[in-house]
Amino acid sequence: KFNRSTTFTFVTATKTLQIAEVLYLRWFAGSQSGIDGLVGTAIRPNLNTNLNLSSMTIPEILAAGGRSLFSQVTAAQRVGNVGRNTLRAQRLRLVDFGIIKNTRIAENVRIQVRADMFNVLNHRNFGVPEGRINAPNFLDQWGTNGGNRRIVLGARLVF
Repeated sequence: KFNRSTTFTFVTATKTLQIAEVLYLRWFAGSQSGIDGLVGTAIRPNLNTNLNLSSMTIPEILAAGGRSLFSQVTAAQRVGNVGRNTLRAQRLRLVDFGIIKNTRIAENVRIQVRADMFNVLNHRNFGVPEGRINAPNFLDQWGTNGGNRRIVLGARLVF
């Protein structure tokens, strides 16, 4: 004979950290034939500053001059002097949390109630901004959306 209910509670938590996504700087020249006719010719630009851009955040680069820190390569150059992987996008910070509660209602019947919370701290997680220097939205990380806090509630009857 069944006399009392039994309750079990489980808690899960996940923290995701991504240091930074590499941002490729490109200057798109005029179109050529083949695939270049669709996307242009991607050429690394020249750097017009002595600032260490690899240690600066995107807002700091924009405050220092943004697009004016770079220039188009000359006809005599094949590739500009900006190093590979010089700029990085903002890092990703996510904390996810979940709680599950199982309660026995009858001998062979129980109910499970759960709450899953994604991006609990509601950090703004930017995507990779535009890296084409001659694009109107160059380094516009605010135009990307990594999502906001989400809470999913659910219940399940198990018999």
